[in-house]
Amino acid sequence: MFIVDLIVFVLVLGVIILIHEAGHFYFAKKAGILCHEFAIGMGPAIYQKRKGETIYSIRSIPIGGFVSMAGESINDALIKKEQVIGIKLNTQGQIYQINLSDTVQSDIIGIVKSFDLYGKDFNPLFIEIDVDGNQTKYPVLRDATYRFSEKKEMWITPSEKSFESKTLWQRFLVIFAGPMMNFILALVLFLIVGFFVFKPNLESSVVDQVSIGSPAESFGLLPGDEITMINGVQINDWNDLSTVMRSLNSVTLSLSYTREGVEYTETDVTVITIIQMAGFANIDANGNIYSDEVIIGQAFGRASSDGGLEALDKILSIEYEGVTYPIGSWDDLIEFFQENNRGEITVNYLRGTEILETTYELISERALGKLGYQAIVFQLGITPTSEFNFGYTLLYPFKTFYSNMMQVFNTLGLLFDRQENLGLGDLSGPIGIFSLVSSTTSQGFIAILGFTAFLSINIGLLNLLPIPALDGGRLVFLGIEAVTRKPLNRKIENTINNVMFFLLLGLFVFVTYNDILRLIRG
Repeated sequence: MFIVDLIVFVLVLGVIILIHEAGHFYFAKKAGILCHEFAIGMGPAIYQKRKGETIYSIRSIPIGGFVSMAGESINDALIKKEQVIGIKLNTQGQIYQINLSDTVQSDIIGIVKSFDLYGKDFNPLFIEIDVDGNQTKYPVLRDATYRFSEKKEMWITPSEKSFESKTLWQRFLVIFAGPMMNFILALVLFLIVGFFVFKPNLESSVVDQVSIGSPAESFGLLPGDEITMINGVQINDWNDLSTVMRSLNSVTLSLSYTREGVEYTETDVTVITIIQMAGFANIDANGNIYSDEVIIGQAFGRASSDGGLEALDKILSIEYEGVTYPIGSWDDLIEFFQENNRGEITVNYLRGTEILETTYELISERALGKLGYQAIVFQLGITPTSEFNFGYTLLYPFKTFYSNMMQVFNTLGLLFDRQENLGLGDLSGPIGIFSLVSSTTSQGFIAILGFTAFLSINIGLLNLLPIPALDGGRLVFLGIEAVTRKPLNRKIENTINNVMFFLLLGLFVFVTYNDILRLIRG
């Protein structure tokens, strides 16, 4: 499965990056900008093919990608004064090839005394070369190339093919096109997913599916059964059922249902309980559900970080704000977290014969609510009946897109919210994404499409953050230019972008390190 997960991970990221960079590339070409390279991945190239002026590359590290456009660097030319170069001339005495390696045959070899390979406002291009004390100025064709070897070449960058020479609107489209294509990809994928997501019938309490290994299956609930009562509360439709489940305060419940006109009642049904704010659940990887002793089935997030809680640990007590709360049952846990939903806790637990403790910060009920999650989740493992509805399918991509987009905004907002103790340690990088892809792969192809769409929205929005080195930062520079009517100094802009690039690279390494630690701890 690891190989399958890895292939899916590479394909998912590859498609998202390909679409993003294709957006930049397409609008750059439309604007007449020379694109030296279109690359998927980073690091050394493992495959390259030239078509026209552009090299198409696949690089060894399947993270990121880029379009190398003329005019993005400080220097427009790859030669400098007093450099020894070789040139090749056509029959009119014009330079059509500049050789930067002595392994390439040249018509003339000499020292560069002056040159202009940019030609602003279509001024003629030239290189003045000294050969044995004799200086000659040679005209340069505007489609001349640099030669690094017999097989490697690159076109020069005259002004009309440079990014910076284009109108403000053209440059805006080139930069914005990457994130825009991510959003379009997400909408298309959500539309496909929408054809497999039927409209739930919330006006009924009839069960459509019962999950394997779920509490509902354990007491024999079947598709077609109609739930009529939970904990003595009348259930008329699925909204009533959801409301009651959200308001539970115990790991067990009683449930009544009808089957072919006969009513049945089950008492002491143990439900799946996930305390999301604290990072543990009462169901283990094999589907065993714990209700009596406070044995953890799964630990995740902050609860399992820094060598913390693990599956099968038994919670003994919780210290909170100087008070120790004995924990004798899962109901005690639920009561505690319903009353104390933010701040730092210390969990005392038994692992084998050893009593240990771990201290960490809860993810508050407020923060989870902003992300669209419940602090404590109770599950029976059932779904409502549903039917295909074309209108629902057409609206699905836009509603889901908006929901996912707001989730990204809310997540970013929480990182800067002083009321919440969220920080860089809560971010995930490529390793974290791989883990998510791994869990999604087991849910099938449609789940992978939905996750790809969600990830595409994330990448699109994060690229639009007003941070130098990202598309959003470049758009900010364009905004400054639009207001001042004067472009920023290229050297200053490139310095800012390079500094921020290395800071982001450092963040990337930090986040990846945290992801690896989480993966090791399971």
